Amino acid sequence: MVALSSYSPGRLNQLDGGKVMQKGLKMIARLGLVFLLIAGVQVMASAQGRGRGAGRSAGGPPAGTGVDRGIGKSSDASAGRADKGRGTASDKSKGRSDAGLERARAASEKAKSVAKDHKRCVKGCNQAHKNAIRACRGRTGADRAACERAANEAHRNCVQGCPR
Repeated sequence: MVALSSYSPGRLNQLDGGKVMQKGLKMIARLGLVFLLIAGVQVMASAQGRGRGAGRSAGGPPAGTGVDRGIGKSSDASAGRADKGRGTASDKSKGRSDAGLERARAASEKAKSVAKDHKRCVKGCNQAHKNAIRACRGRTGADRAACERAANEAHRNCVQGCPR
């Protein structure tokens, strides 16, 4: 009876079950913290180089196109003083400024046209090259290699012949 009197069910649960429960909770808490740390590092790593703010592209030319870029805005920014100055510059140069702007505008349009023609020509060369290579697929060995070399040479000549 003496041995049974020292036995207390509440005390036994407190000593053994409490420690076991604490170990389990500590392990779950540690795993949760490790998971959060890994997730946080992953988010930071994937966000590198993404932030430029304002949802706009950072590179490229300023707003507007051509030689007249921003010329309409200057009047608003200077409360109308730019309008007077622009006319004065044209008068003092006896129209040379206007002629220069026209030449620049014409050169810009010609450059765009040539670039568009070049792009269209290269696109055609690429399509012809793709068809020539496709025609070589039925061949084997040295015959196929010679066919592909000829197609590559024809493509090179075609691209070099495009207007620049």
